[in-house]
Amino acid sequence: GHGAAGKTTLAESLLAASGAIKSRGSVEKGNTVCDFDPIEKELGHSLQASVVGFDWSGSQVHLIDTPGYPDFAGQSMGALAAVDTALVVINAQTGIELATERMFTLAGERGLCRMLVINKIDADNVDLPALVNEIRERFGKQCLLLDLPTHNGQDVVELLGHDDGESDFASIAAAHRSLIDQIVEEDDSLMARYLETGADPSLEELHAPFERALRAGHLIPILFVSARTGAGIPQLLDALVRLAPNPAEG
Repeated sequence: GHGAAGKTTLAESLLAASGAIKSRGSVEKGNTVCDFDPIEKELGHSLQASVVGFDWSGSQVHLIDTPGYPDFAGQSMGALAAVDTALVVINAQTGIELATERMFTLAGERGLCRMLVINKIDADNVDLPALVNEIRERFGKQCLLLDLPTHNGQDVVELLGHDDGESDFASIAAAHRSLIDQIVEEDDSLMARYLETGADPSLEELHAPFERALRAGHLIPILFVSARTGAGIPQLLDALVRLAPNPAEG
């Protein structure tokens, strides 16, 4: 993602939520795990890619935090060669920026699974419905909601396991149905049973078709987080462990 989208803060939140570190540091204080170089601490932004790891629900996750400013784009491009899934982080306050589109396109050209993570959902003067519409106009209708913010960005509800309730701006029921419909299209037998019974498949049944949809670019999930408060972080971790492909599936 672009500079100041909050990628390093997001990495810090993932590490803290998983228990890999005791408390979350901040870029402003210069005490994050990923920005360890003295110049990074002084400037307040990443200059190089950093690799961190953590456990979540019995799975080991390897994360590469990359710089966002164009001068250091080579570090981000190099990281694409080492990953199965690219999380493209979008600043909810500034929307789609130069590096956002550039990295999204490069990840697609490499055939990587892509997820769009909208950060800073609790910030002032954000228009999340307009941003989602812009994402779909720029990147395609295959960009579908995997979760939705609630309580003015203070919490997030995941959509595979929820088909009712209220969110900040969209119908949970409609978003849930659109997501399931897109995933089951990747598995003929699953789709036939789904159409016949109307019952949602289990998460275990959805993993393989979800992965195929990701790899084919038929599905690009949109997730919402506030790396500052931790809203949406458990949902993002669950999506990575339960739905994203692991190296053995590559």
